[in-house]
Amino acid sequence: MKDSSPSGQRKGRNRNYNNKNRNKNRRHVKQKVPRRAKKKSIIQKVLELFGIGKPKKKPTRKKPTSNKNSRPQRKKVTRPKREHKAPEKIPITTGRLYVGNLPYKTTDEELKELFNQAGETLSAEVVRHRRNNRSKGYAFVEMADAETAQKAASQMNEYIYLERKLIVNGAKSAGREEN
Repeated sequence: MKDSSPSGQRKGRNRNYNNKNRNKNRRHVKQKVPRRAKKKSIIQKVLELFGIGKPKKKPTRKKPTSNKNSRPQRKKVTRPKREHKAPEKIPITTGRLYVGNLPYKTTDEELKELFNQAGETLSAEVVRHRRNNRSKGYAFVEMADAETAQKAASQMNEYIYLERKLIVNGAKSAGREEN
């Protein structure tokens, strides 16, 4: 009785790879191997010994640039370094603040505790990606009123938290509307 695998393969071979189409489905391209130099005759060795018959040097050929297997060489483009823009300053008119450049491992509770140092914090929400629930690196903090929000923004802007400088501004949006 034959051992048959569920995929229809036998003896570790691909079922599409057989003797008929071996040349069509070549997996490995043969590489050119340099040939050995021809052996010198005794006469040539004797002539070389006396310095009379030096071997002729073959002119070296340059490799052709257009080969179907090789990629064309690209010139390296040197681009000017980009200047980093300062974040846009948004005036604080409500108690809602935008906090940027957050470390990705920051949680809502840690952020709320951090902003409680500046005043009464109602909520702190780290924005997360829908699919994998990872932090996007920014958050929104809701303070009690606009005055405490301004105080918190001046105190926490460029504050170094877990080796990152926080960016604190007024929030553009009013937040999610609760139903």
